[in-house]
Amino acid sequence: MSGKPGRPPEDRLRRQHEIFMAVAPLLERYGAKQLTMRQAARAAHLSLGGLYHYFPTKRDLVLHALKPEALDRVCAEFSAQYGHVRRTDPLRYLVADVDYMARQCFFIRPAFQAALELGAEDAWHHIEAGIDGRLKSCATPLRQVLPGCTDDEIRSLGRSLRRTFFSVLIDRSVAPEEMRVELLSLIRGWPASVRKSSHQRERQLVEARRSHTGHRERPDRDSLPPV
Repeated sequence: MSGKPGRPPEDRLRRQHEIFMAVAPLLERYGAKQLTMRQAARAAHLSLGGLYHYFPTKRDLVLHALKPEALDRVCAEFSAQYGHVRRTDPLRYLVADVDYMARQCFFIRPAFQAALELGAEDAWHHIEAGIDGRLKSCATPLRQVLPGCTDDEIRSLGRSLRRTFFSVLIDRSVAPEEMRVELLSLIRGWPASVRKSSHQRERQLVEARRSHTGHRERPDRDSLPPV
């Protein structure tokens, strides 16, 4: 949809993202087969014809978050906001990346569940490519934040983060905040052999979170879950 003369062209992918996010709760509640396009249109505050303009079929709608262009857009937006601190402030980048991974998981999960229901065989490929790319991008910040870890320990941590991501795709009961805390807990305590005081690392994570959110938090163990 190009819009009226004189107006900039519509960002169709952004609009599809907004529609999918409006429909996602219904998709998780009813499943891909039971969800109707009329229900989806109502959730997105669109006419039925308006919904079909953006998504010609229900399959296009429910699998939207697995499309490479949709995943690439979310990744590009994160990189544009935080890519510049990847090397200059690796701890801040790492905390932001954990937040991003949690958001990405809950963007993907309704579509992933729909793919399982509909038998979309390419679902795993797209998700694996996305999460492996994220873990690769945060390998350097992880090494800087955890200088006592060997390369093998960093790779093992990456596999643990990956397992957590995929388990949350399956388990619908997990909330975004739970996933974020679990990911940070893995990083904070990895591995037990690292000779760095946990208290010092906790303070670093809290300070990074404070810088990331602008909120003031007490740097003690009880304040770590909101990191």
